[in-house]
Amino acid sequence: MREGRGVLLTGAARGIGLATATRLAQAGARVCGVDRDPAPAPPGGSAIVADLALLEAVPGLVAEAESRVGSLDALINVAGIWEPEPSLEISLDVLRHTLAVNLEAPMLLAASAGRGMAERGYGRIVSVSSVHARASANEGLAYDTSKAGLEGATRTLGIELAPRGVLVNAVAPGFVHTRAAGEMDLLHTEPYRRTYIEEGRVPLRRSATPAEIAECILWLAGPGNTYVTGQTVTIDGGLTSTF
Repeated sequence: MREGRGVLLTGAARGIGLATATRLAQAGARVCGVDRDPAPAPPGGSAIVADLALLEAVPGLVAEAESRVGSLDALINVAGIWEPEPSLEISLDVLRHTLAVNLEAPMLLAASAGRGMAERGYGRIVSVSSVHARASANEGLAYDTSKAGLEGATRTLGIELAPRGVLVNAVAPGFVHTRAAGEMDLLHTEPYRRTYIEEGRVPLRRSATPAEIAECILWLAGPGNTYVTGQTVTIDGGLTSTF
């Protein structure tokens, strides 16, 4: 990421979002971080408190961000929620809330930011998906569906925006030392340690740190990426390579 580039990043208050905002600021980017919880602005950047579930306000976040950090060279969609419910008991509230935050808000932001990027002939859009887009879990109907849709949107946006100089990609983390809002933290349980670490279901035998995910995002969102678009990069320590 070159110094002085404008970036809008959601989910900036914690975990992968915070690590990415910090790394971008260290690289000299002007980061406008968005989160539903108040958070300090990244060094040299700005912070907006906003709930992405309120979809009618989402497109206006791009204009607000540009008023603070200038034209956007990159949009990074990190914010996400996990609200587990059995599939046969799925509630409309959980379904709508999950799809709004995890899928619809990133799509609206990409469309809004993408218009300006396309006009300027340059841009990078990166969204955080999950291995659950392709490897599902119990009580994950809404979450898994939202992430699968996000990867589909990434491909479509990548196709449409490539001729205009805008590259669109996603990253799909596995186990990370963070969690989406409402998600049970499994990383400190005995079943996780036994199955994924000791028995090697995760070949690297550890979960990722937010900083490791941030490094991949940083490259995809920067000018060093000149030929990768419409792709999802899996960052899971080998998890999805096993049976």
